[in-house]
Amino acid sequence: MKRKMILATLAVLGCTAVSTGINPAQASQVYELDGIEVNADADKTVDQFGNVVTSQSYYRTGGDVDVIDSATIEKRHYQQVGDALKYLPGVQVQTPGGYRGGEYGYTQTHSVVTINGDARVIVLVDGRRMDNTSGSAVAANSGSGSKATVDINQIVGVDDIDKIEVMKGPGASAYGADATGGVINIITKKGTTKPHETLDFSMGSWKRYNYGFSMSGGNTAGNVKYFIAGRREMGGDSHYRDGLTDKNYTWHQTGYRDNSVNARFDFMLDKKDPNKYLTIAYNHMDGNDDYPLTAPYYKYLNETDWTRIKNDYKNNKYGDPKNPGHRNLWIMWLGAYNRYNKNNYDVTYNFKKDHGMDSFIRFYDQRETYWGSFGGGDSDLSAPVPFTDEWNEWAKTHYKGRDHKSWWHHLNNRGFEFQYAKAVGKHDLITEWTYDKSHYLNRRANLKDITSSRVERESVLGYIQDKIHINKRWEITPAIRYSHYSDMAQSSSTGTSSHAGSSTNTFTPSISTQFAIDDTSSIYASYSKVYRPLRVGDYTRNNGKINAGLKNEKGDVWAFGYRKHWGDTDSFSIHYDYTRMSNAVNRYSIWDPSAQDFNLKYINAKETKKSFNMTASHKFDSHWTLSANYSHALDHWKAKNGMEFDPDLSWVDGNVNSVINKLRPQNTYTAILTYDNGKFNTSLLCNYYTGLNRMAYTSNRFLVMDWTANYDINSNWSVYGSVTNLTNEAWENTYTAYLGMGAWPQPGRAFMIGTKYKF
Repeated sequence: MKRKMILATLAVLGCTAVSTGINPAQASQVYELDGIEVNADADKTVDQFGNVVTSQSYYRTGGDVDVIDSATIEKRHYQQVGDALKYLPGVQVQTPGGYRGGEYGYTQTHSVVTINGDARVIVLVDGRRMDNTSGSAVAANSGSGSKATVDINQIVGVDDIDKIEVMKGPGASAYGADATGGVINIITKKGTTKPHETLDFSMGSWKRYNYGFSMSGGNTAGNVKYFIAGRREMGGDSHYRDGLTDKNYTWHQTGYRDNSVNARFDFMLDKKDPNKYLTIAYNHMDGNDDYPLTAPYYKYLNETDWTRIKNDYKNNKYGDPKNPGHRNLWIMWLGAYNRYNKNNYDVTYNFKKDHGMDSFIRFYDQRETYWGSFGGGDSDLSAPVPFTDEWNEWAKTHYKGRDHKSWWHHLNNRGFEFQYAKAVGKHDLITEWTYDKSHYLNRRANLKDITSSRVERESVLGYIQDKIHINKRWEITPAIRYSHYSDMAQSSSTGTSSHAGSSTNTFTPSISTQFAIDDTSSIYASYSKVYRPLRVGDYTRNNGKINAGLKNEKGDVWAFGYRKHWGDTDSFSIHYDYTRMSNAVNRYSIWDPSAQDFNLKYINAKETKKSFNMTASHKFDSHWTLSANYSHALDHWKAKNGMEFDPDLSWVDGNVNSVINKLRPQNTYTAILTYDNGKFNTSLLCNYYTGLNRMAYTSNRFLVMDWTANYDINSNWSVYGSVTNLTNEAWENTYTAYLGMGAWPQPGRAFMIGTKYKF
């Protein structure tokens, strides 16, 4: 009775929904863990604690982990990584809405993932970090914008992905001391013994076309395997439903053209030992995307308000609070665009595997370039009211093409990794050390000259971990991490050079445990001390004429969880984590004695975050599966060092991080209903967001539904389709007071149909 009540309650909360749709496949790597045979590369192998095992899950130390397997990726035909993540409990993807790409350093124009309300998430590809310690495309500093370091949709092409592991909380020592919110590890595809190729084509709303191909195979001797994939995605102007007017609009200047190419080659070096092999991997992504920045504020698109907006702008009144409708000026950004080009290389020599754990040496080189322009700009105040006949004529003469460039940023980091793993009795010992040297180069052009600046930073990161198998039901994993970050060496085109901050050396311990109560249930707990270095922009933050004097972020994270299953039909899990940051970086309004008022300042403050999520699933029969999830996160900030926070923080000058609980859903209910009969698979995703603040969003709750379907005509040929935002909901997941409510609407109802052929 209790079990039925839990399932019924979650089903009602979540509206309607699924399992991950996992299909077992033949494994290529088999080993034993505590007497249990584990297929490391199969789509689903579960250990005694209920964890899904992958080829890289030996890094994990227990906790709340979701694995999006290759069968699910194949059936749902995700276009981007973020599309897959929105199915998971506790995971949210903030996007700018109807367009792709984003201006370098501007958070709101990028796709940012949070786990249990925390954007301090580490993203990896095959266990290697994808961020750069000298700079970030997402946010220039930690005090404002976002704590995120990467755009989740600019990591790797979806055709290259075999599995995605999502770990909530610090998860494991291997991923670093700064994985406060969690870890996303993208595992890429390998070559196959039997050659095969695929062609993929889809088309849909708003002139969207996707073209993809892949090639996988090896030589006749079996000692060389390869996987190559390429993809192009194109789209025209998107459409959306505006929550302010409840009307449908075309969002002009939101077209895109994105490409990805991935290649991996594995060379077996010893026929007698399959664990000795060399891997060469290359990943390329580029985007050539229109850039509207925000959607228009249609309430103020009339002759009277357009004249007022321009006059107020001329008199230095900026932003929606002081100049309502101010963002309409950016409609004049005719020809604005943003582009990026990323090339990542990895060469890895695997020389040993022990108890499923890899030992290897790796060299990597990661290069990213971002550039773009603001098109015609917003300074010509003679412009007529947008979207009128007069505007159309004016626009023709003010459009600027892709040859115009306003900014240029380049990130590069390269380094070496060494990992050694050894099983000794009940101990799985592993140590890994990384040396990384990163660079950031910035060039900004104007009418008079070109200025540039360069930043460098070196880091050495390492850990030693011992996974102790007390018995078949209980394991404890203590670990110690070491983090070294050099100071920031800076230089500019004017010939000046300087150093910011100082070198740091920090040790951070962690300990995790998981225990199988019986064959159907288990519990886990973990503690980790976290450490997050300042970004280059934090060192130069000033509070007026005084340097902010920010210090590195430090804190502690505790996590607890329970999971239970009843046969193959029902399961339930619950997760809670508690984060206490003693030195979090933020921007907050505090009392300024010299001004006798509250002013925004960059500060170190205390942060307490609590998050909770639970999941239940039920398999009705061999075809139907229902899953329902509930997630909740709450942040609380406290002043330190004698500071006094503004008790009534103004929305006009507020910061996203400091009022985060009002600028994200308090509660998220996710549900998925899946039907699978072998040849035909379909799923309905329902995300219900509540607790949004009406001062920021067009509604305090949003119900968003997506539908996908896949039909296998035969073993080689499949057709598929999807409808996103099935009910054409008007909704947003991004806000800033400066730009006003409804600035980044999510796309309206859209469909895609496609076909995939294997040969």
